[in-house]
Amino acid sequence: MKIAVVYGSLTGNTERLARGVFDRISPEYEKALFDIKDKPDLSDYDVIAFGFWVDRSFPYKAMKDLISETRDKDVFLMGTMGYYPDSDHGQACIKNSVSLVDKSCNLMGYFICNGKVDTKLLERMAQMKPKNMGEEIFKKHMLDEKNLIRYKKLGEHVNETDIEFCSARFNERIAIKAAIYSLLFQYIFIYRIMIPQIPTNIIFLNYVRKGN
Repeated sequence: MKIAVVYGSLTGNTERLARGVFDRISPEYEKALFDIKDKPDLSDYDVIAFGFWVDRSFPYKAMKDLISETRDKDVFLMGTMGYYPDSDHGQACIKNSVSLVDKSCNLMGYFICNGKVDTKLLERMAQMKPKNMGEEIFKKHMLDEKNLIRYKKLGEHVNETDIEFCSARFNERIAIKAAIYSLLFQYIFIYRIMIPQIPTNIIFLNYVRKGN
């Protein structure tokens, strides 16, 4: 099994998450780590983990495009955001990210956590006016004392707990995939002995690829 971890990072948060997850992938698998800026060729990889920062409730544009263009892969999503992942906004970010995965791919899972907000974004937010975005959104993001405390505290992420949690989920899904493949090939071996004419490379492999 060949595994690729590809990331895009603005403040270093997502890179830290991606590198931490990559380092914890079992050495029994062939693996590679890529920065999206290098425009990696991912065609030879079976599993791709996409690491991204959230922009307007979606992965930022370059990663959004890459996820949408990916076909026939096992996909894992991992994102960082400057708000609470368990909030309505956080759940919307997850839903939007998942919606980008093509139907030809198998979504293995996803993970999203807090991350430091880019200082340039904070500077732009300081100039925001209620009329530009609506009163409710303005109150949620304006740089008052309460939100400054929140941004400072959430900026302590990505931390080791985030990395361990994401890695555990990703590695669990990889282990499940590997176990299913192992079982599949055992069946193929038995069927080949019992019925030599049986096709072994289409129905079963496609069945597993779709996550059944």
